[in-house]
Amino acid sequence: MTHNILVVDDEYNSRMGVTFTLEQWGEDRVKVDMADNGKQAIRLLGENPYDLLITDIRMPLMSGIELLETLRGEQNEINTILLTGFAEFEYAQKALRLGAVDYLLKPIRQEQLIASVGKVFQSKSEETANLLSYGIPSSNAYILSAVKYIHESIGMPLSIKEIAQHVHLNPSYLSVLFKEETGVSFSDYVIRLRMKRAKELLYHSPLSMDSISEQIGLQTASYFIRIFKKYEGITPKQYREQHKAITAGGSQGSHS
Repeated sequence: MTHNILVVDDEYNSRMGVTFTLEQWGEDRVKVDMADNGKQAIRLLGENPYDLLITDIRMPLMSGIELLETLRGEQNEINTILLTGFAEFEYAQKALRLGAVDYLLKPIRQEQLIASVGKVFQSKSEETANLLSYGIPSSNAYILSAVKYIHESIGMPLSIKEIAQHVHLNPSYLSVLFKEETGVSFSDYVIRLRMKRAKELLYHSPLSMDSISEQIGLQTASYFIRIFKKYEGITPKQYREQHKAITAGGSQGSHS
């Protein structure tokens, strides 16, 4: 399993040092992207599925705290490690209040960084072993079973009737229970999961629109493109091209 990490720091040496340490440690299990300010980070986080954000606090344009506040305001609960050269208690206090998983003082020691990142991914692995790993704030066994089935069958056409049969509930009752327990309707949950999978495939693979639509359980590429644009604001092709442009720009910047 590959972990995707975004490192945000306006200091070139610090940014490259953290990235090099993580790539050496993680080998082919870790993919690291970089941003040199919070504004660029916001754009990348909106377009790519990252598992961990590592950000400096004091940066121009947008501080690490402001970046984290913006993400939390968008309901983005990405695991975040904050870096700073200033041992100020209010920073640590605010970082923890915003849900940061760690707060490291510069200059960052390699073993300290690795231990902090390793702890985050160990925690994520443990969550994955639980049905609760699907991001559903429910302990209802019927809902957990339904969500597990949805994730395992997302490449197939799915209906509330089929899921209800799987968990042995009346379809109408399951529909109401699903909304009550998860906060979203069954159909909205399924389509959002399909779009999440689609973005992962657009980001990580060269698959055609026909192949991607098939893999996420939609019958035609035209329907996939229409739904993707409705939910994401851009077409799948634009999403893929934007990712390529950002990656190319980041690669050029890292060699400058």
